Amino acid sequence: MRDIKVEPIRAVERTINILNCFSFEKTSLSTDEIIKETGLPKTTIFRLLWTLEKNGLIQYDLKEHSYRLGYKILEYGGIALEDVDIRQEAEPFLSELHKRTDYTILLGTKQDDTIQYLLRYDKGDFTSASYIGRRRILHYGALGILLMAYLPVEEAERILQNYPLDQLTPFTVIDEDKFVRRLEIIRNQGFYVDIDETFVGFTAISVPIFGTKGQVIAAVGISGASFKMEEEGIERITDLARNTCLNISRRMGYIHG
Repeated sequence: MRDIKVEPIRAVERTINILNCFSFEKTSLSTDEIIKETGLPKTTIFRLLWTLEKNGLIQYDLKEHSYRLGYKILEYGGIALEDVDIRQEAEPFLSELHKRTDYTILLGTKQDDTIQYLLRYDKGDFTSASYIGRRRILHYGALGILLMAYLPVEEAERILQNYPLDQLTPFTVIDEDKFVRRLEIIRNQGFYVDIDETFVGFTAISVPIFGTKGQVIAAVGISGASFKMEEEGIERITDLARNTCLNISRRMGYIHG
């Protein structure tokens, strides 16, 4: 984000605050819930909600007396995704990887201190809650941790200080020193294997995608039941993922020495 010395427009910020109330966990909200979330006066909320509704950015459910995001938001999201080169270039390769392995496949990129998911192929035995467009703190899951491994140590430590590690399962690493040391190991080996750390009984393998200057621009994750991955061979699956990511990287201009 650019740092420009210009005062933002208050009404626009208030409108954005309303849209930010909606999430994957809260797809439908009442007027009172929006007022509580934003802290704005009721009259202001009504005017802004009507303006958003009139322009297709939200829709009102007469039966439930609640608001949802409107069709225009979906249209904007589609336009934004269409313009993301990495998604377009990766899609055929990840579709093929999904067919060959029959595992859940995810593509994600770093956005500020979060990971945002751009593409997903699901497997029936594991439906990820990492929806397309969703953002999570960077140290969440295999993809985010892999992306963190390629950050300067100081930046990784800052993220950990601002967003402490969560104990997602009994196997999650929450000791910061151990976590940081592991990032160096991940960077050196060029991939990361998460066994039961995010979801008990499931393994996730993440691999980086490189850009023209050798920088990591995205990550691919492949996940499934731990017992099945162990039977098929984690090393073999990792090699498939790495070859796929190398092909995508080449399409993004990366020259592998």
